[in-house]
Amino acid sequence: MPAYQLYFDNFFTTLPISRVNFKALGTAVLTALREAELPAVFAPHLTELAAALDAFEVSLTEAGGATAGSTEAFRAARKDWLTFVDDTMKDYVTPRLRKLPVYADFRQYQKSRLARLDQVNLLQQSKSLLALYEAHYEALHYPALPADARAVYQQLTQADNARTITEAIIDAARVSISGDWLRLARALRRVKAQLELHFDEPAAVYRFFDFGKVRKYSLKSSAPVARASAA
Repeated sequence: MPAYQLYFDNFFTTLPISRVNFKALGTAVLTALREAELPAVFAPHLTELAAALDAFEVSLTEAGGATAGSTEAFRAARKDWLTFVDDTMKDYVTPRLRKLPVYADFRQYQKSRLARLDQVNLLQQSKSLLALYEAHYEALHYPALPADARAVYQQLTQADNARTITEAIIDAARVSISGDWLRLARALRRVKAQLELHFDEPAAVYRFFDFGKVRKYSLKSSAPVARASAA
């Protein structure tokens, strides 16, 4: 049995590779198969591989990073809160409190300073800012300020909680091989099996699996010779 066959038989499900690169490998295989203009018997395998790639969740690799769990919803909520703080400072706090000692308290929570904080510190310091809004809304001539600020801040906390739940799910998925990994691995193994039926030479099968993931395929100009009976 050729060495490459032993390698591939138990390879895809246990491949020590990042999810980003595993999807890149699958994408490269799919591209190579399409460019090779293989017979119709490969069509179901290409469909299965394409579906597996579409369902593959690459973002699992982002857990634990510097911006772990930084979902679009959280970024939008963070932006909304910082915009609210900035608008309130410009429209109410600065015009009405600039000459008073309490203005220094508000300046601690300017947008430029809050924007540099991580999410934990942002939530903590913003809660202190809420207390300032509550204490001084009358002097700011903005009766609805406490309620308006709490509404925007609540969106931020809810988005943060949702992100935390997502991170927990991601961490759990990393304990074992996730279902989308298995689906993609199965599709790749079936493609490999069909290629072995179609080509005589192991090298002709192996060339479809590009682990560099950056190599450009030129299979049309150098396509492997197929068995006459399989054409």
